[in-house]
Amino acid sequence: MDVVHPDVHRYLETLARTGDPVLEEMERLAAERGFPIVGPQVGRLLFVLARASGARRVLELGSGFGYSAYWLARAVGAGGEVVLTERCPERAREAEAFLRRGGLAARCRVHTGDALELAGRLDGPYDLVFNDVDKERYPDALERAATLLRPGGLFVSDNMLWFGRVLDPPPGDAATRGVVELTRRLLASPRFVTTVLPVRDGVSVSLMLGPD
Repeated sequence: MDVVHPDVHRYLETLARTGDPVLEEMERLAAERGFPIVGPQVGRLLFVLARASGARRVLELGSGFGYSAYWLARAVGAGGEVVLTERCPERAREAEAFLRRGGLAARCRVHTGDALELAGRLDGPYDLVFNDVDKERYPDALERAATLLRPGGLFVSDNMLWFGRVLDPPPGDAATRGVVELTRRLLASPRFVTTVLPVRDGVSVSLMLGPD
């Protein structure tokens, strides 16, 4: 199912073009490989969320070859920090190379290994956590992020409409169940206020509340 009408999607993708040659190369590489990246629409959204919230420390749970981290690193500024976590050593090296070419390497740290295990060894607080791990692990990502976010911080998750499969989850589909369960937990949690935006494949934005 197309979450956004294909013609509308193409129109929005045209508007979201960046003119950044490194980002455009990453987009071409993703298309050639059939590798999922958030794309320029969600990239711009991440930039806006990070910059508008004043985020200086950002954690990515699942980074691929660094496309979303590139947007976030631009947003946090020269004194900020983006921590990437990527299981595949080759993709982690590619992320480092792209960030270096974009002049962003000094504000990024790339960790190789299981994202949630790595996050368990990090010290918070973070201002924003971006979640893009394997979908069956989405509920676990929330539990990890909740220990690392500051009050007023943002927990942002990609693919929250999961190609429309959330409407009628196929039996035995662990990925769809993970997305649905994360959505349920976020909306039921007294610690977060959440909205789900129908941008591309759906992005949830959750504000972590502090004490009254």
